[in-house]
Amino acid sequence: MKLSPENINQFNDEGYLFFPELFSKKEIAKLQNEVPKILARTGPEIIREKMDNKVARLAFGVHSYSDPYNRMMLHPRMLEPVKQLLNDDVYLHQSRLNPKYGFGSGGGWDWHQDYPPFKYIDGMRDPKCIMASIFIDDCTPVTSPLLVIPGSHKNGLIESKLHEDAKKDGGYALHHIDNNTLENLANESTIEPVMGPAGSVAFVICTLVHGSGNNVSPWRRAILYMNYNTVSNACTEASRPWFQNNRDFTPLKSLDDDCLTY
Repeated sequence: MKLSPENINQFNDEGYLFFPELFSKKEIAKLQNEVPKILARTGPEIIREKMDNKVARLAFGVHSYSDPYNRMMLHPRMLEPVKQLLNDDVYLHQSRLNPKYGFGSGGGWDWHQDYPPFKYIDGMRDPKCIMASIFIDDCTPVTSPLLVIPGSHKNGLIESKLHEDAKKDGGYALHHIDNNTLENLANESTIEPVMGPAGSVAFVICTLVHGSGNNVSPWRRAILYMNYNTVSNACTEASRPWFQNNRDFTPLKSLDDDCLTY
């Protein structure tokens, strides 16, 4: 998959690109079938919802213990656009699955940027990191879609007083955008929902402001997030565990385009 100059200009201007149904139902079914086994794990890589510790909020490091998720990491429809947008070789800094179960058990995410914990905790020098977001389930208006503020990445790192707290709890705490800043950003631009069927993909720069609400629908809304960082920008700190801060900086090489179907 090769991006057009128009795609690249749009990414630079808005901070993200969205491709509905980039993967087929057959391909994405390989990942859907893995979800129960992944969320049945009991290790520290599985983070639980605060309001219900029986419900998984995040599964970190999925590329390392699930073969289909590892293949997705190396899929040319994922890897080649990221390398093109970042103009460099990349490695996977972090992967995480957010299942976001229904009936309100799947909690929301306050407005934030992904970059602050990468910078302050992991030692990522520059925001040369893309969050590739793969829809494992359909993302609809009623299942609490990802919300983004186009162009907000142009403000660079929005400093937060919460980064010390994030260090204390291992980086789970978000660097919340305060209400005044959020209102100014939204009024200068807009807020857009990123919606589409399972198999859709959004490529999001790590400084784009985004968030989501609680999922009060009856349906699960799972998204896989794969954070690719440039090899030349490799993180320098190692305080977080393997499942949050991958220390293998070997440049990734794409598999065949049909790697999810065999």
